[in-house]
Amino acid sequence: MKLRFWGVRGSVPTPGPKTVKYGGNTSCLEIRGDNNELLVIDAGTGLRELGNYLISNDLPDGPLDINIMLTHTHWDHIQGFPFFGPAFIPSSTITFRGPVNAIGMGLEEIVSGQMAYSYFPIKLNELRADIQFKEIREEDFKIGPFYISTCYLNHPILCLAYRITCGDKTIVTIYDNEPYRNIFADKKEDNESGLDGIDDEAIKEAEEYVKIQNNKIIDFAKGADLIVYDAQYTTEEYKTKAGWGHSTIDHALEAALEIQCSKLALFHHDPVRSDKELDTLQVQTVDKVKQIGGNNLIVFFARERLEIAI
Repeated sequence: MKLRFWGVRGSVPTPGPKTVKYGGNTSCLEIRGDNNELLVIDAGTGLRELGNYLISNDLPDGPLDINIMLTHTHWDHIQGFPFFGPAFIPSSTITFRGPVNAIGMGLEEIVSGQMAYSYFPIKLNELRADIQFKEIREEDFKIGPFYISTCYLNHPILCLAYRITCGDKTIVTIYDNEPYRNIFADKKEDNESGLDGIDDEAIKEAEEYVKIQNNKIIDFAKGADLIVYDAQYTTEEYKTKAGWGHSTIDHALEAALEIQCSKLALFHHDPVRSDKELDTLQVQTVDKVKQIGGNNLIVFFARERLEIAI
């Protein structure tokens, strides 16, 4: 199994001279099975370049059958689809899978919404490809040689982790995700208001629930060969961004060591992060892994076009 990154940035595309090395496109991953079978995770702006690649390299061998699995429907994970070349080719088949929206909007309604004439000159129903939508929850299913499981993550909108196994190799995506935390305990520690009716017993129960939810994600990823993990913030940055639905680099390291994976790809880079800053964080992170005894863990910051063989 192979994974290639086509978009590694979070929140908003960041093209420019300061992001040339790691790339400025938003989330998009290409996964290939042992016989070149294709899965796509997320449809951020990196999907456009992937589409061009598929037209040049896969289409000559026959019609494209593309499965796109969305972690969630925030804009940086769907905004590349209107520019996805295979969607304009009549012989293409494209199947979207993604989480059910908590406010009642269907997956097709969300994806097509950004293609209304107010925003884009071509509507979803005017595309030439055969496009299908399947809404999923926490479940297990199979696509070709890929065995896939899903797990809910902690994000402001319903978001899924994917566990993808092909043969004896497994890749897990854990983004966008913020570790669960006990907000009642945080409020009490900071002497904040809003704790009326919340006693010590309730705070203790909340703490147990937090542990259960965080452990659920760890258990879901156990045994994976490669984890692609949300690492948008540093620990210092997180102090002013708690509740925004993202992890820190340290969160990702702690989780990877507990999961005992062999490779950790730090992903969903903050849009303000330059190549120089990411290079510095790479050195610091590798040093930290050695200091905490994670010598068997290979950790790296994801970059566009990087291909990893599992």
